Amino acid sequence: MSAAAGWTAAQVGYCSNVHPTHDLAGLRASIERHFQSVRRLRGFSEQDSGLWICARAAAELRQAPARSRFLSLLQQKGLRLTSLNGFPYGQFHDGAVKAEVYLPDWSMPQRLDYSLDLAHLLAQALPADCPQGVISTVPLGYAAGWSPALQQRAEDQLRQLTASLARLHRETGKKIVFCLEMEPDCVLENTDQAIAFLRHWRTVDPNHGHLALCFDVCHQAVMFEDCHQSLNRLRQAGVPVGKIQLSNALICRLAGLDENRAKQVLEVLSAFSETTYLHQVKARDAEGRLMAWPDLPGALDDCAKHPGRYPELRIHFHVPLFSEHLLLPELSGSQIALAQTFDYLAEHKDFRPVLEVETYSWGVLPASLRPADEQALLAGIGAELRWVETQLSQRRLLQAQVQEVGADAL
Repeated sequence: MSAAAGWTAAQVGYCSNVHPTHDLAGLRASIERHFQSVRRLRGFSEQDSGLWICARAAAELRQAPARSRFLSLLQQKGLRLTSLNGFPYGQFHDGAVKAEVYLPDWSMPQRLDYSLDLAHLLAQALPADCPQGVISTVPLGYAAGWSPALQQRAEDQLRQLTASLARLHRETGKKIVFCLEMEPDCVLENTDQAIAFLRHWRTVDPNHGHLALCFDVCHQAVMFEDCHQSLNRLRQAGVPVGKIQLSNALICRLAGLDENRAKQVLEVLSAFSETTYLHQVKARDAEGRLMAWPDLPGALDDCAKHPGRYPELRIHFHVPLFSEHLLLPELSGSQIALAQTFDYLAEHKDFRPVLEVETYSWGVLPASLRPADEQALLAGIGAELRWVETQLSQRRLLQAQVQEVGADAL
């Protein structure tokens, strides 16, 4: 897409990791049932998408006949595949996913194999007018238990990845870029770490142009980062950002509450404590130090034992983008972080990453906020996409005519 083009509404997609799929048959069914329904709700004949393709489905797509049928399905259903979510490897909805979502990490050969499967698929699936695609991936691994030996293995595998991507680019003319997605409690969780790693990477990998960042707004809001400042620092450091995942963190404000009200707020917040995903929590203490809990139950226990110690909790729980308050006035989304992100985009007309809504946690919201059925879920996804369109339109970033589509802003 040209530097001044902005985005058309159809170029703003959503990540399909909100829909459970276990294999290629499930992925095909989800495209026909979910993606196509959202596209039709929006009134588009075509729509970009950042599919999540699990490792089992990706392995099935190595076979030429299966891949040919899949590519035909994309065309039939109006799905322009311009990016992929290569973060979750296997089951993402069944049972307690928790920290297993980071496995295999980049120190493990399965992560490299899976990533190469995705890269070869995306290179073949990219629309003719899109010379470049992006794939988001694990930020090396989960920080707990990480070691210099694991770091070395991860870097060795990333060098194998980028060498393969460079070869793929030469053979096909399609450039695939993997984007490390910063996430709380991972090896790369904040902007300082991302800048340090990718500066280092430029010095050790001749194919470093195939590695970039995925900027997830929820994640950086949980880290108490100003997203406008973070994006500006990344730009000044020359760190490429290939994808922005538009997501909304959960914020709990406890400052100034009496003890009874604080207890009531924490009790309501406990409804967001569920067994499937990790919901990392960050807070600042009275001295401004960043405090951390690996999951919401630990933060709730600490707040109950130490009333008034933490004025604000930021929780890694992807709530719907349009959510301002959730159940109580003290519980809100991090829409200020989304506004900072959109404002940055408006101020930097030459920066055009893939934009993708990623609210995968609709199904684990508290019962009163959870969609009642599949149609309600799809309507909610459509409402999020319309909300994004409004934000872009207000900043004169929404284009009425279809322009060239791609992830060529790295």
